[in-house]
Amino acid sequence: MQDRDADAAATTFALVIPTHRRPEFVRQAVDSALRQSRPFDQVIVIPDGLDDPAVAALADVPVEVHPIEKAGVAAARNAGVANARTDWVCFLDDDDLLHPDYLARVEREASGSPEIGAMNAAYWSFASEAGPDDEFAADTLDECLVAIRTAVPRRDLSYLEIEGRSFDLLLERMRGSMSTSAVRRDLLERAGGFPHGMVTAQDWVMYVNVARLTEWRLIRDRLAFFRDLPNSITRTGSPVKGLTALRAIRSFWQPSPLPTPPHRPLDAYRTNYRFVLGWALRACWRARDLRSYREALVIARDILPRRSDRIRAAAPRWVQGGIRRATRLFGRR
Repeated sequence: MQDRDADAAATTFALVIPTHRRPEFVRQAVDSALRQSRPFDQVIVIPDGLDDPAVAALADVPVEVHPIEKAGVAAARNAGVANARTDWVCFLDDDDLLHPDYLARVEREASGSPEIGAMNAAYWSFASEAGPDDEFAADTLDECLVAIRTAVPRRDLSYLEIEGRSFDLLLERMRGSMSTSAVRRDLLERAGGFPHGMVTAQDWVMYVNVARLTEWRLIRDRLAFFRDLPNSITRTGSPVKGLTALRAIRSFWQPSPLPTPPHRPLDAYRTNYRFVLGWALRACWRARDLRSYREALVIARDILPRRSDRIRAAAPRWVQGGIRRATRLFGRR
């Protein structure tokens, strides 16, 4: 627990940073956490692996480090929540950075709107060598802070604005930024935290289940810096990742002990789910993994009841392009 002058009844905040074998990056992430204008009450780092180099890299840093047996990012985040002794829990990936005013802004939002139990913030995207989707080139927090004095936002982050329809819109797709998320700890625990055993979409499942209990609010200020890495999970695909995403979608439509807020019927999400199915099937085909290919089609029957949608998702991209062009042409007639 960090020392700060505050009333005993003040709202408290912990930051959880899961990490796996990226000591240089996690050291920077921790530094950005310790440079907050409103200090975190706890900064908790969870190395995913008892021999993770982050343990030694953070030995001289005033944060809590709790390594776990290798179990994946969901288990690491859950371990961080289990070690939190605060009202709210915030999350930061080990390769991302927080703006110094992040927590001060989150605290102000939480104090001004006590009905809100979850929020995230807009962000900047950067890389050592800025690509077409990045807003500037940088390597450190100080370089990011200099860059944003003149940087022009490129990314349309309106997809994050879901308050009032959080559950409904999250059923379509992931609409959150994990490295700026803050959730009331009691709601996060009631929602079940992060599902174990998933190589992707753990954050999506958490967002959906939290949305069963509260609305997600967006802080429009860009309060984090997302490091764009060429081998990140969002840029790679595999059969297991595709199947995991499909399983996550199917789980959203199964009975839950949690409340089910108003939402559109399953058919309204078919365009989004068809995209995920196509992505999964292409990954299976590239890997020549016919078993996973068949499983993806079995799952698809639950989330895409129309056989035409499943056939369209399985079609080659050139065929899909022709279908889209024909649809647009037909729509103009």
